[in-house]
Amino acid sequence: MASRPYFPNLDGLRTVACLAVFLIHSFINLPSPEVQSTAAYRYGLNALSTGHVGVNFFFVLSGFLITYLLLEEEKNWGRYDIPAFYRRRIVRIWPLYYACVAFGFLVMPVLKAKMGQEWVESASPLYYLTFLANMALFHDGIDAAAFNLSVLWSVAIEEQFYLFWPLLLLLFRRARPTLFILLIASSLAFRYLYRSDGDVLYQHTFSVLSDLVMGGGAAWLAFHRPSFRDWVGSWSRLTIVLGYVAGCILILGQEHLLTGPVLLTGRRVVLALFFVFVILEQNYATQSFYKMSRNRLFTYWGTFTYGFYCLHPIGLQIALIGVRRFWPGPEDLSFVLVYSALALLISAAMAWVSYRYFETPFLRLKGRSRTAAPIPSAAEPILAPASLGSKK
Repeated sequence: MASRPYFPNLDGLRTVACLAVFLIHSFINLPSPEVQSTAAYRYGLNALSTGHVGVNFFFVLSGFLITYLLLEEEKNWGRYDIPAFYRRRIVRIWPLYYACVAFGFLVMPVLKAKMGQEWVESASPLYYLTFLANMALFHDGIDAAAFNLSVLWSVAIEEQFYLFWPLLLLLFRRARPTLFILLIASSLAFRYLYRSDGDVLYQHTFSVLSDLVMGGGAAWLAFHRPSFRDWVGSWSRLTIVLGYVAGCILILGQEHLLTGPVLLTGRRVVLALFFVFVILEQNYATQSFYKMSRNRLFTYWGTFTYGFYCLHPIGLQIALIGVRRFWPGPEDLSFVLVYSALALLISAAMAWVSYRYFETPFLRLKGRSRTAAPIPSAAEPILAPASLGSKK
């Protein structure tokens, strides 16, 4: 049996990405017009408005991990077990996902009625039950009224990817680089055709596909090309610093730097290249100025990011109701900060409880498989070959 692999520096990165999404969701929520007119709010909103790229990072990371571990299984056993792969995905993703769907469609209307509020869920449950949540907006022209439902679109895209990716890798076993290039080119072509539709560019499966495939392509290079890993390992500290500076400039200035039909079409690919750089640097670079595994707090909470992502809209709503009930003054900037801090604590507590007492019993159903390492999800410690453990 091959040794259990381990990527020690990626859990903390998931926490960073999850916090970026949380901050933008909390900061833009219901400030008064007086707050919106302040320079502090405008500056904060401008800085946090790029938090949505945390979801982009999750897509790239998922493509990298899933592909790498399928390749690992294929190397150890000659092929990978597709039914076992689907089984692992089901027990990891479905329980919490469907619990959130049930909350949005069944529990939320009851809670709103008890609060004396009229509530009609405009989205069709069929899209959410079939992991097509991201398509509801395009086909019905409406988004989910329940906030906790509106974030599930990215989980739906990942499940769509998990369904087809192992089959495509099997079909293109002898031409996988060609597969990667074709899919990325197709995604770019799709984005160009719909370049004027922001919703399609952000949430459509074919638009997002390039993120997932670029992560997969990076995994293929890292797995099959030792010279590629050696090249990443040779990056100087200056090269790494400049890479991070350039990436941060692109993220913060994307609305000004990556505009126009061509650059808007390629924006996701440009950002995905940076996220690939981050993943490779954390895994293989020997001259890194900082490895995320040194941050034990973020590494620990990386285990719970799937639950945090799915449940944080509920945490935001609970915090908003509680703070509004006891807040003595107007909903100013301090209100937003207090509410956000409380929501962070509530969401983290919910994610921890969910993982320990709801998700973990389902994880035990995975059983033992022949693979050297189980495919992880967004809420499990990230594993990779022990020889790839990062130097600090």
